[in-house]
Amino acid sequence: MVLDRRISFIALSVALAPGGALAQTSLPTIEVGGAPLRSTARPAPAQTAPSRPAAGQSTRVSSAPISATPAASPVVIKYAVPAATYTLSSKELAQTRQFDVSGALQRQAPGMIISDVAGNPFQPQIDFRGFVASPISGTPQGLAVYQNGIRVNEAWGDAVNWDLIPNIAIDRLTVVTGNPLFGLNAIGGAVTVDMKNGFTYQGFELDARAGSWARRQASMQYGVQKGAFASYLAMEAAGDNGYRHFSGSHVKRLYGDVGYRGESGEIHANVTVAQNRFGASGPAPVELTNIDPGAAYTTPQTYKNTLAMYDINGNIAPNEHWKLFGDVHFRAFDQARVDGNTTEFNSCGEATLCNGEGEDTRLPDYFGGAASLGVIDNTWTRSRTIGGTVQATNDDIYFGFHNKITFGVSYDHGWTAFSANETLGVIQPNLVVGITGPVVEEPGSSVSSVSVRASNDYLGVYALDTLDITDKLSATAGARFNRAGISLYDMRGTQINGSGVYTRINPVAGLTYKILPNVSAYASYSEANRAPTPLELACADPNRPCLIDNFLVADPPLKQVVSHTIETGLRGNVALPAIVPWAADYLPGELTWSAGLYRTYNFNDILSVPTQVGGRGYFTNAGTTLRQGVEASLRYADERLSAWLSYTLTDATFQSTILLGAPNNPLAAAFGNGSVMITPGANMSSIPRHRLKAGADYAVTPQWRIGGDIVYSTGGWLREDEINAFGTLSPYALINLRTSWQATPNLQFYGLIENVANVRSRSFGVFYDTAAISFLPLSNPKMVSLGPPLGLFGGVKISF
Repeated sequence: MVLDRRISFIALSVALAPGGALAQTSLPTIEVGGAPLRSTARPAPAQTAPSRPAAGQSTRVSSAPISATPAASPVVIKYAVPAATYTLSSKELAQTRQFDVSGALQRQAPGMIISDVAGNPFQPQIDFRGFVASPISGTPQGLAVYQNGIRVNEAWGDAVNWDLIPNIAIDRLTVVTGNPLFGLNAIGGAVTVDMKNGFTYQGFELDARAGSWARRQASMQYGVQKGAFASYLAMEAAGDNGYRHFSGSHVKRLYGDVGYRGESGEIHANVTVAQNRFGASGPAPVELTNIDPGAAYTTPQTYKNTLAMYDINGNIAPNEHWKLFGDVHFRAFDQARVDGNTTEFNSCGEATLCNGEGEDTRLPDYFGGAASLGVIDNTWTRSRTIGGTVQATNDDIYFGFHNKITFGVSYDHGWTAFSANETLGVIQPNLVVGITGPVVEEPGSSVSSVSVRASNDYLGVYALDTLDITDKLSATAGARFNRAGISLYDMRGTQINGSGVYTRINPVAGLTYKILPNVSAYASYSEANRAPTPLELACADPNRPCLIDNFLVADPPLKQVVSHTIETGLRGNVALPAIVPWAADYLPGELTWSAGLYRTYNFNDILSVPTQVGGRGYFTNAGTTLRQGVEASLRYADERLSAWLSYTLTDATFQSTILLGAPNNPLAAAFGNGSVMITPGANMSSIPRHRLKAGADYAVTPQWRIGGDIVYSTGGWLREDEINAFGTLSPYALINLRTSWQATPNLQFYGLIENVANVRSRSFGVFYDTAAISFLPLSNPKMVSLGPPLGLFGGVKISF
């Protein structure tokens, strides 16, 4: 019989998070590819509950994104890679009532926080341990993200477009730390998303809601199994006017899967399609937000994302000791972006416009001496990726010791066509850049149009072995070889041609030890690396800055980022009546807890750095940085109540003396050249130090449920204030309430109140040039992004 990797996820959720609750646990011996592979072995129907192993036992978990449906007989294996892992099941996703993945992560996953950089909920920047997975081009990415085993960090700049992942089709979401087997970008960890199929979900569900900001959204899912065949289909759509000006969204997503199951294996084919349009507001001057919280500073800022992703994967078990897995996938991503900005061009007399960027660029004055000029920057990105993974796992007894080894090879080839141009215009009183002129074409200047072709070749070869030394002690060791080959081809003769090859072997080693039947400890050491992306390589010259991802120039090479991580912690669970007998009638369930410490050094960290040229910057290696902290969580669950509490301390600092561009920092003039001197111990910007989450859901009656949660975060330092001279942003607490009424077995009504206290959170800030728009009498150089206000929503769910 096939040994299902899904079984391992269920054993995890039951052993350490009763009722499918979120928990921190050890990451056991994994079956993972360079893109962690999605297994498709035999699960039981979704309604079947597995038996619960003791917390002291290490539960086997696949680190690959797989369909995690409860199995009839979960296999408990007592070896594990000792690293923190957080798991969120489809049940938790449904309870939070979030349309997007990021919202559910912020509500429940310990340490996960959203920086609202773009001013749109479908463009969230996820921060975990001071590392980010962001859709904003030009943001150095520190998390690897996988959907069904496919790496979804985009080929051009490793950005993560969370809006392309269908939320309702997610079966399980896992945050993995300290594991280099996830390949490039997993320097801070990896987020794996495994999707549903017809074997793991049967039935029909229709969910629709409406509310604040003219939000209207609907989702549908349907799964069916007939003999050895099964199919699943999910569709989602949403639209709103946005909670800030010019930030409306239109989102459409589809996911489908068909599968066949035989006696010794299984095969699946699935597709993800999305077509989304949304506006972004970005940070705005605090003086404007004090007058109008919905203010946007220069617009339009619009995005159109299109995705078609196809995957075929399967497994076969030749015998009880060996399992073979395979995956082939193709991903097509297109993005069109329009961005209104300020500009350095201004009138220099005689019906001429001059570029105030130190370049001898002169253009005819198309606008009759208009005082405030702006630009419309247009970019088009067309990326394609094809790849696959082959993997083998052996699970057997050798010389009297239980041993498990996983090894495999993964390969991805991506190619990107990128083009951009810039059009001059006039900034109007509503800060919309309009009345545009012709495209600016000045060969050799930093505003000339760009047409670039890039190719990526990512190869991973990996092995991981776990040995049960005793019934309490397990040791794990493994390594992954990464090779990243990147080539750039300039299609316009502006000398962006170049190539680079980055290789590294990243080891991992650790121990887990069962101290008591319900308490275990772990400790581990791991390394990971991140190769520069084509975008970063094409924009790494401080003397020729880019309008990040818009205009590219020739550059010096960047070094790859290498991280070293140490983790240690304790975890356990206990039936609450065993320690509080008098509460047995009120709290009959189980309490799960975890506590851990981590420290990650990044060597040759890559940062995006602004310059004195307005709106432009470059990428540079910024020496050594350190991210360290504490993570603790509690989880309780019984038949009527589930509750959680987590706290995270994140200390992110520079460890090298470096000079970084900060042209709009009021103190930059003291250092000269629009830069500031960073000294060891300075706090990194945009990373909140304290994060606290709590929540509960309670069944008042079998039909009526109520729930709520709170997310608290301190403010981070403003970008360009890496010298920590101007204080942090204000802390904030977001309180959310929900209720539902099961009117009939097939009909449910629900209501949501989000951000009950109407707090306009300030999760991101930066300095700007107050004189960039002449008709705005502004003096405070700080800009901030404001989060959404109070929101009211009502919905109905129909299921069969």
